[in-house]
Amino acid sequence: MFNQSDLSTLISAAPGRGVSIYLPTHSSGPETRQDPIRLRNLLTEAHAKLIADGVGKREADALLAPGEALLDDYPFWQHQDEGLALFLGADGSQYRFTVPLTFTEQVHIEPGFYVKPLLPLLSADGKFAVLTLTADGAALYDGSKFALTPDPAAGLPGGPTENLDEDNQSRILASPTARPHTGGKATTSTQAYGETPTDWRKSVLDDWVGKVASAVERRLADQAIPLVLIADPELGGQFKKRSTLGPLLVGTVEKNPAALLNGKLHETAYQVVRPHFEAGERAALERAALLLADGPTKIAVTIGEVVRAAFQGRVETLLLTDGAVEWGRFDEMTDAVETHSEPGTSVIDLTEYATVKTLENKGAVYMLPPEALAGLFKSANAPASIAVLRY
Repeated sequence: MFNQSDLSTLISAAPGRGVSIYLPTHSSGPETRQDPIRLRNLLTEAHAKLIADGVGKREADALLAPGEALLDDYPFWQHQDEGLALFLGADGSQYRFTVPLTFTEQVHIEPGFYVKPLLPLLSADGKFAVLTLTADGAALYDGSKFALTPDPAAGLPGGPTENLDEDNQSRILASPTARPHTGGKATTSTQAYGETPTDWRKSVLDDWVGKVASAVERRLADQAIPLVLIADPELGGQFKKRSTLGPLLVGTVEKNPAALLNGKLHETAYQVVRPHFEAGERAALERAALLLADGPTKIAVTIGEVVRAAFQGRVETLLLTDGAVEWGRFDEMTDAVETHSEPGTSVIDLTEYATVKTLENKGAVYMLPPEALAGLFKSANAPASIAVLRY
């Protein structure tokens, strides 16, 4: 799953000339044979744009070579999702992301990389985590409104029962000097060796759940995203007792996660977390409405104000019309903002810039239908974006 770290990597790459290619892909079926053809056509389009931009043929060929190499990579095309984002830099940098978003086919050539089509994966109305617990182990997933993917850096402990029987046998066969003193009287195994196997097993599971809770809290510490827990009642109850996530634990599904296929796992978890997102969206819109009524002291309305505030790290919440584009230039040295009616040399999408800066500074971004912002202004001519400011 594309995440905040991936966004930071793309932004920091900043090649002097970058090629950003987006295309829809397929995970199975005969349509997979068309995906390399789509990429070939987009690479041809990118080549023509590079030549028109004054790039020599040899340089253009070298820049696009990593993309050309994918065309005949059969295994690569057998492991796709709904969309592919490919980034190639004139400095040799290259990145690609397979994501659960269906893109329109597009090619962008500009300084740096064009990341806006990926940003819905990071919006505040869709990013969450899912923890599954069974007696065999735990798994943490990155979630969005689109899909779930395993979190590769979760750092969860191994399963609790891997060495359960072996360890229990070791306790029973412990040498006499290691056994508790019995006073020379006949005793039960429970008196001699402590806990019964059932009690001991519960103790092991409880200790393991505590370790899982600590690992999850460390992993989510700097993200402040909601978590959905899927586990049987016993393990789920133990986790809630040991967890300090508080309101970030937005719901529990009392089911064995092993019985849910990945698609059903996502659907089940998203239904739990969806009301949380809808409440957050409503609260953001209500706060923006109050600030608009009080005056423009803590809200930015024009694109120039939004861009400057985002650059300065002052945007707490960005409300953005989904699909909106506002072309222009922003000079970070002088704070000067120019707007343009269409793309051109050194012209960027200012809404993309504002979104990226807001996310980099740990602000929240909501991508909304046009009528949502229009409702705030009671006008169809509402701005494409407004920002609630920290100060």
